[in-house]
Amino acid sequence: MATPSERRNTELADLGDGLDRADLWLFGPLVAIVLAMPLAIVALASAGLWFAATHTDLTVVQRPPADTFASRWVEPPKPEVFIR
Repeated sequence: MATPSERRNTELADLGDGLDRADLWLFGPLVAIVLAMPLAIVALASAGLWFAATHTDLTVVQRPPADTFASRWVEPPKPEVFIR
């Protein structure tokens, strides 16, 4: 019976020839993601913190709350003279 290290070496050899220099382009997207993701996370977190720190007055962004549910819709004005 083969020792575990010999068996591991033969199993790895059975996987194929491996990657050579011609296959390095496969790692391009991986490298781009590894570099871009931390930058994107820092940019989004910074923008969110800046927005939270400088826009503390939410009444500028949101309208004041309505008194009742029905008061959210404005009724059309009633005519001055009623025709009968």
